[in-house]
Amino acid sequence: MTKRQIGLVREPETGDRRQDWDTVEANSLRIDRDDAVEIVDLLRVDHAGTFNLFYLLRKHYWTAEGAEFHEVADFLADAYRRVREINDDIAVRIVELGGVPPNTPPTIQEHAEVHLEAEDLYDLRASLEGDLEGYATLVATMRDHVRAVEALGDTGTGERLRDHLEALEDDAHEIEQLLADDTLVLEEARN
Repeated sequence: MTKRQIGLVREPETGDRRQDWDTVEANSLRIDRDDAVEIVDLLRVDHAGTFNLFYLLRKHYWTAEGAEFHEVADFLADAYRRVREINDDIAVRIVELGGVPPNTPPTIQEHAEVHLEAEDLYDLRASLEGDLEGYATLVATMRDHVRAVEALGDTGTGERLRDHLEALEDDAHEIEQLLADDTLVLEEARN
């Protein structure tokens, strides 16, 4: 049953609805519909998590400052673009499986295990530590989902998630290296 969203989301007054949210239709991948329902539920979590990680990284790109500003900002710009590509790929896979990806703020937040940061601005070290936590959450969840989708016979989705895991783990390692750099320590902490 579709929940009616108030305020943030509008329903078009004209046009035919092709598919209701939270439904899974038959797919051309030859994945059993019941299995596809389970896989889509898992992928919605990964999709929502990558969406939130994208926004975290982009916020921190916008607000990065300090001695390592250029190196950190360049990394964050590349990282948020990679995460956005992963997010898009997962959304496409959900559609290929007959589902509808989370696509409004309420449904994204309902499914996300990666949490957004408060609207305030924080120092670069705290921001990167939050990004690393987001990566850790997403990687752990996605690893579980690889096993689950492959157990359901969807090796194609498993392979895609493995590729995404590699990129996410590489970026998390880069953040760990940035956090090891003493120049990210607040000036007050050095005195």
